[in-house]
Amino acid sequence: MRNIQPLDIWSNGDVKTAVTLSLYISYDDLSTQAALIYKLLDVDGSSIYEGQIFFKDQTYIDWGSSGDSNSEAYTLAAAQLNLTLI
Repeated sequence: MRNIQPLDIWSNGDVKTAVTLSLYISYDDLSTQAALIYKLLDVDGSSIYEGQIFFKDQTYIDWGSSGDSNSEAYTLAAAQLNLTLI
């Protein structure tokens, strides 16, 4: 999990603030693409919102080229979701 710049989200008739991004791999063909489940969590660790993102083609090939695929997954996911990691 990685902290993000706080983000207000409308959830079930209320505004909640997400402060953490969590990622889990749901699919990886080990060649050209991977799917990740993401969750935006509040300060108590409760899930406010979740969805799925994909790394494909050149993004998938370059993922992990820095040597730290976990950290890089958060960087790529944050960019795709327009979130700021802190």
